[in-house]
Amino acid sequence: MLLTHRLSALIVATSGLAALTTTNDAGPEAQCQVRGVWELMSVSQDGKDQPLAGYQQMKVVTAHHFMWLGQAAKRDTLPLKTQLDTLRAYQIGGGAGTYTASGNSYVEHLDLFIVPSWVGRSFKAMCRIEGNRWYHSFTTPNDTTAAPGPYQHVVEVWRRVE
Repeated sequence: MLLTHRLSALIVATSGLAALTTTNDAGPEAQCQVRGVWELMSVSQDGKDQPLAGYQQMKVVTAHHFMWLGQAAKRDTLPLKTQLDTLRAYQIGGGAGTYTASGNSYVEHLDLFIVPSWVGRSFKAMCRIEGNRWYHSFTTPNDTTAAPGPYQHVVEVWRRVE
């Protein structure tokens, strides 16, 4: 259950979280150049590694839009004896929308999302690119000005695959 909660937070967190709408030139506006295809490599929460346990996630980022999908490991080994088994076997999480980036700030604007109440919201994160790695960090709850604590600090590391 704890892993499910963390993966849910991961899904919420990674419901996009990528890219650049300004320029591709060097300089302060270009620090978060995340256009491309990305694969989730690791997640830490409050400084502690959160094993993905086979969970896979991919993100595609264009000049103005992002889209991501994620799936649990071993979905093909579920027995499909109950409706819940069937739902788990065929469940894939994801989201899509537009984004803005400036300096090391990255904000996703959710147009499609697995949690219906989040559609239309913006999700704020910090972005850092080092080589083919994208360090995406944020807090949950995301709106720290309106939400009561405690907060969790999450860092996702993505690897550029294209």
